[in-house]
Amino acid sequence: MKKGKLKWSLAAALILFLGMFLAACGGGSEDKQSSGDTKASKNTELADKQELNFVRSSDLPTVDLSMATDTTSSEVIQRTHPGLITFKNNKMVPEMAAEMPEVNEDGTVYTFKLRKDAKWSNGDPLTAKDFVFAWRRLVDPDTASQYAYIMGVANVKNAEKILNDKSPMYGKVEKLGVKAVDKHTLQVTLESPIPYFTSLMAFNKFGPLNEEFVKKQGDKYAKEPENLLTVGPYKLTKWEHGVGWTLEKNKDYYAADEVNITKATFKVVKEKNTQLSLYKSDDIQVNGLSAEQVNAYKEKPDFHNVPGNCMFWWELNAEKVPEFKYKKVRKAMSLVINRKGLTSVLLNNGSIPATHVVPKDFTQGPAGKGFHEGQDEFLTGGVEEAKKLWKEAKKEHGFDKLEITFLSTDGDLAGQAAEFMANQLEQLDGMKVNIKKLPWNAYLEHVNSGSHELDGSSGWCPDYKDPMTFLGYWHSDGPNDANGIEREKYDKLIEKARNLAKQQKEKERWEVLQKAEKVLIENAIAIPTYQKGSAMLVKPYVEGIAFQNFGLDTYFREAKVYKH
Repeated sequence: MKKGKLKWSLAAALILFLGMFLAACGGGSEDKQSSGDTKASKNTELADKQELNFVRSSDLPTVDLSMATDTTSSEVIQRTHPGLITFKNNKMVPEMAAEMPEVNEDGTVYTFKLRKDAKWSNGDPLTAKDFVFAWRRLVDPDTASQYAYIMGVANVKNAEKILNDKSPMYGKVEKLGVKAVDKHTLQVTLESPIPYFTSLMAFNKFGPLNEEFVKKQGDKYAKEPENLLTVGPYKLTKWEHGVGWTLEKNKDYYAADEVNITKATFKVVKEKNTQLSLYKSDDIQVNGLSAEQVNAYKEKPDFHNVPGNCMFWWELNAEKVPEFKYKKVRKAMSLVINRKGLTSVLLNNGSIPATHVVPKDFTQGPAGKGFHEGQDEFLTGGVEEAKKLWKEAKKEHGFDKLEITFLSTDGDLAGQAAEFMANQLEQLDGMKVNIKKLPWNAYLEHVNSGSHELDGSSGWCPDYKDPMTFLGYWHSDGPNDANGIEREKYDKLIEKARNLAKQQKEKERWEVLQKAEKVLIENAIAIPTYQKGSAMLVKPYVEGIAFQNFGLDTYFREAKVYKH
């Protein structure tokens, strides 16, 4: 995908800490820095109804796995349309595949044996052809999926040629390197080996679709629950647009006996005080706290601080604001941000300041070291250096004032964050910031169309366990297209890293990716703000929700609700 800003894989923005990921927790554990599953209260008698209720701060945009670009949609799709692989209790395990794939000697052919007992919610058996159809549909130019590019990221044979309108193979989806060997055997051929292919198969874009059903539904496909077939542990049974949606246990799921939570309801509630009131009255079992609410609850037994791997940043559109083309302008805007004040005061939820785009403690390299281990700090200098660069930029480029629009979502905390950021920027002499807040769907449309000047609610959650899932985002042909900002040096480094992956030179690839991130930050192509954390409340009578930093943010299907 070249055109448009793709948001939030498995995905996010400041809307996240307003509740998009508020399901990511459990209750009653003594461990306040939660990363595992939750423990219940002393009552050992199960409740009559094994049901959970959640809030989300935005509506559900779509449940079409080919079209979804946001975390709310992805969460539902992952529960209804799991792919070959999944992450369960923080471990990568087979899902629709019966076992982990067989790989040929040179790492270019993956063979997946599918579960013979997997079936669609209408009773149709799941077959290898369902994956072939879904993958071809994703890369089909007629589908116009913003996530079509991910097939090229996976290095599936011919994917990039099929997506390139200058290639003789453009649109010839039948040439994609995926085929059904037989009813239950799927074979994927890569252009060359990549180290993260198996973990990428957990991403919802590689899930299956029932071809006969999808074609029969036509334009109505996935518009309402009756227009959707599912193959996962849950079915979407109710969807009141703008109000909420309901997931219910899929009795045809191959591991239905593992699914203890039979119903999960999600209500759209934007106001944090209303969310907390619902929690207090037991109308919901999980609630994410605002900064003002944390101090009152952080010592209580139902409080959890959950770290995460989603990164948030600003995206500047130099096609709308020509001054953004200048490195010193962008660098001054990045250095002037008080990231510590943002995370410790305004967010106050376990989020941490970000001066990188690859998360802290995300993954280890070939030498067993973290991505940033041994590297110098980025973005040193602070406000005084920012003002110095700003003054130089104005003189060099002949402008005295700059008025910009800061785009945000319309939740309570998003508005507060926008005000905070505007005040930070207006420390730069002559800078004037106007805030524009939009509902979630309208915000996505505005950004995807390139209508924004400064997108202040942008972020990314990992699609696979490798730094490239974050760094590839900023390549000129990635989800963040260039928007008028020169990045030739950065692009070349990313392309070099991709070639090193194909050559299976992991040490060299890792070093090139580290150089690329340095170029990205020092040139302020990306302006990172924070790495997500969540301050959560979960009722003590809920046991067994697992917090995950990859895949589903919260794994609740095996949780238990006790009488209370």
